[in-house]
Amino acid sequence: MAIKMQDLGELGYGGLVTLTAWWDDKRIAEGKITEKDVLKKASFYGYLIPGGFCTLTSAFGWVRALKPWDEHISHGFIYDFPRFIKDMVTSMRTEGGAAAAVKEAQRIAYSRKALGAGRPVDRYPAPVGAREFEDVRLVG
Repeated sequence: MAIKMQDLGELGYGGLVTLTAWWDDKRIAEGKITEKDVLKKASFYGYLIPGGFCTLTSAFGWVRALKPWDEHISHGFIYDFPRFIKDMVTSMRTEGGAAAAVKEAQRIAYSRKALGAGRPVDRYPAPVGAREFEDVRLVG
């Protein structure tokens, strides 16, 4: 089994989808876009436009000269379709206030940890003659 020129097109399509997803993840980590900005993601268009076009032309036989290429690329499009739907549903899911607050707290904690912020907490001895614990008296 030899690699045909059409196989390189399929590999190129997979590489396009993978690289655009990596670039989108990088932009999300930098805060340029959010997870919910589906229409701003390059991976959305990099997957949908070439894959959808090739699947339609392969299914309906519109451009017969591209048939060997279209079939290979449409196979990759169809195989990756469940992941595409999962990503769309995940990005459209709304988060409650508690989940958003937890994520924000985690983000702040990680950023402070990365910056080395905070002071070490040590226990200092009490002065001589002072009691460590005060007496507690209940009133009432």
